[in-house]
Amino acid sequence: MDGEVTAALIGGASGLAGALLGGAAAVWAAKHQGRLAVQTALETARSTYLGPLDTARRSAQRDVFATFLTVSQEWARAAEAATDAARQWDAHVADAIEQCRTEGHLYMGVNAELRQRWDRSIQRCGAPQRVTEAAQHVLLEAATTDVARAAQNVEQQAIRLMSLLRDAGATQIESDSQSPDDPSNLVPPYSGRSPNQLRALKDAIEAFTWAAAAHLNSRDTVNGPDASNSA
Repeated sequence: MDGEVTAALIGGASGLAGALLGGAAAVWAAKHQGRLAVQTALETARSTYLGPLDTARRSAQRDVFATFLTVSQEWARAAEAATDAARQWDAHVADAIEQCRTEGHLYMGVNAELRQRWDRSIQRCGAPQRVTEAAQHVLLEAATTDVARAAQNVEQQAIRLMSLLRDAGATQIESDSQSPDDPSNLVPPYSGRSPNQLRALKDAIEAFTWAAAAHLNSRDTVNGPDASNSA
């Protein structure tokens, strides 16, 4: 009798354990399927929401990038005449200093009329203020990206060029203790400095064009938790 009771208890316990295990598996499967369903619904909602958002963001970035490119190219074209004037001015000053050294005269500076002509050419170019403003818009739309860095480089190259244009014809002396009127103490300006800087600006604009195209052609600018760092 004891053996039958024991067998019955063992059998009952096994059945109960099986039922519990089966029930737990069913509950787990239901929960897993529920989680999958919720996750699928969230992904669908996310795609539905982020699709138009990504499209709008790309459109805004495209407009800002195009504006920056247009402004930068326009300023670079305007700077070409000023750059040529600065080149001539620097060359004129360098020649005047060399002539004074050869003839033993004091350096009296460039001709006032010529200086006014070159000044007017440079003033017509104007400061690259619009380039700076457009670069800020690029930074707002695409911070921490290669596009933003490329835009900042264009801005810096434009500012450097403007600085050289304003300094056209300027001379330096080798030491503060030396006379600026003695041509042998003067370091003449290099006539190729402004043209070289203009080329650097144009190269920077081209690099921005490639960076902007690569950014806009990327598969996703809004995707996952790291979107804020990659968009």
